[in-house]
Amino acid sequence: MSRFLTTDRAVAIGCALVLATFFGLAALGFAQIVSVYEWCANDAAKQLGSGSTVAELRLDSSPAVVCRSGTAILEMPIGPTVAALVFAVIGMAISGFTVISTARRAHGVQR
Repeated sequence: MSRFLTTDRAVAIGCALVLATFFGLAALGFAQIVSVYEWCANDAAKQLGSGSTVAELRLDSSPAVVCRSGTAILEMPIGPTVAALVFAVIGMAISGFTVISTARRAHGVQR
């Protein structure tokens, strides 16, 4: 009985570490998208040499941050970041489910 308890605890701890890794990946992806968007909204006008800049987040078949400053248009692709973000969310869901089910099983064996 203690062998199953140890195995379930090890799986739960391992999956919790995987969950934390996926959470970090999702946070980094989100931060990268926000950083590109903020750069476009605030600093792109100075670098493009025009007055005001409009930032737009486009999430269609080719995700991008689009900066419009007068007649100049700058499109910065964020497809790999969005793909990593989706992958991280799916990984968090799977590892979170595994942590919960394994922890419940370990708690049931302990009783």
